[in-house]
Amino acid sequence: MDRKRRFSRLGSKLVGVSVLGLLLAFAVFWLADNAAVPWLLHSDWFIRAYRERNEAAVQAYQDYVTEQGFTVRQVQEDRDGRLAEGIYTVMAGLPLSIEVTDKSVSSSAVWDGDIRYSFVWAETAGTEADIAAASEVAVDMYPIQCADGAVHIFAAPAALRYAGLGRVAGLLLALLGFCLVVVPYIVRLLRRIRALSREAEILMAGDLEHSIHVEGRDELSGLGEDIERLRRSVLERIQGEREAVAANSRLITSMSHDLRTPLTKLTGYLDILIYRKYQTQEEHDGFLRMASEKAVQLRTLTGQMLASAQVDAPQSPLEPEAEVVDGGLLLGQLLEEQCGDLRREGFDVRPPAFERDFQLYLSTADAVRIFDNLFSNLKKYADSAVPVRIQAEDGPETVTLRVANRVRPVPDRTDSHGVGVPTMRELLERAGGRLEIFLHGDAYESVLAFPKYRA
Repeated sequence: MDRKRRFSRLGSKLVGVSVLGLLLAFAVFWLADNAAVPWLLHSDWFIRAYRERNEAAVQAYQDYVTEQGFTVRQVQEDRDGRLAEGIYTVMAGLPLSIEVTDKSVSSSAVWDGDIRYSFVWAETAGTEADIAAASEVAVDMYPIQCADGAVHIFAAPAALRYAGLGRVAGLLLALLGFCLVVVPYIVRLLRRIRALSREAEILMAGDLEHSIHVEGRDELSGLGEDIERLRRSVLERIQGEREAVAANSRLITSMSHDLRTPLTKLTGYLDILIYRKYQTQEEHDGFLRMASEKAVQLRTLTGQMLASAQVDAPQSPLEPEAEVVDGGLLLGQLLEEQCGDLRREGFDVRPPAFERDFQLYLSTADAVRIFDNLFSNLKKYADSAVPVRIQAEDGPETVTLRVANRVRPVPDRTDSHGVGVPTMRELLERAGGRLEIFLHGDAYESVLAFPKYRA
């Protein structure tokens, strides 16, 4: 198991953010429950606000007691909780002469001169703990005039209820703090996922030129890099297939063009033999031999052209194996044959002689195709009224052939496919040579350089 599988950066980040959110939530809740709420309950603002509210409530209760004509005992036994509505606790102080007979009313008593103060509270107001907590805030006694005497009461807030509300507020603030930390991270993570999804949709739509980029250094960015590598791989494969198809298309076009020259020559040799245009038996045998050679060349070229249709072949069959050959002999035979064909077409041309022996490292089939294309162009575009000059230069590294002619004033280019010169250049470069073309007005010169073989 690799490191990427054992250690999840994205998971670690999510856990870290969650822990940070929980710590912030705990800190917010602790501050709210232990500092903010106690400070609020003991603040001057809180005491003043509830004192004003208490005074209003006491006055309303006084009006209620007067309207109902309650006695002191009826006030003590009043369970409607008029004053105790909401968050108030009712406490009353009674004269000594009055006894508390209703045992269901919780009470406690303190003595102050001849007045016994009994603290009673309504059922909806809270517990004794509320009274104890509220007594720490503020106690303002208010007299309530009853039908048979007076009692003193005060209304105090239910401290535990307020503490509970503060605790709830603290929990809500803690939840808000947790969300403020975790939610933005999740939103950013979802935004990155949506961005990656949109870029993947662009690729699925067929735009393989669109590059994938995902920010970060985690599994999500790693996924984006994997998709980007896949995109490049697919693009390279498609480009490779396109180049292979284009290359094979060019080769098939070149081979088809090259088939015409030996086919034309074969037809011409057969016409000479059929119509007995030869003079001697030696000429007859020569034309028959050349016709046989062109037939073999046609068969070889046809096989190569058919094999070139296999685009996914492991190696191209269009590249015949090179070999060491006698350069003077090979070039001399090819030039003699091609020049003889030109002379039969009415051209004045003489093949050069090679004074020294030398060796070439190339494919014989490629050499035949080079000269077929070269002399085929001469037949099509050269002016037969001007001699074709062929010179051979035997240098230390290369053997160079210079073929110069004059272009026909109005050459017929309806039969041209523009593949002759590119084919010659490609074949020569494959053998390590070069082809240069020079055109000055109507003077046309082809320079073919063949590298010599060095053992």
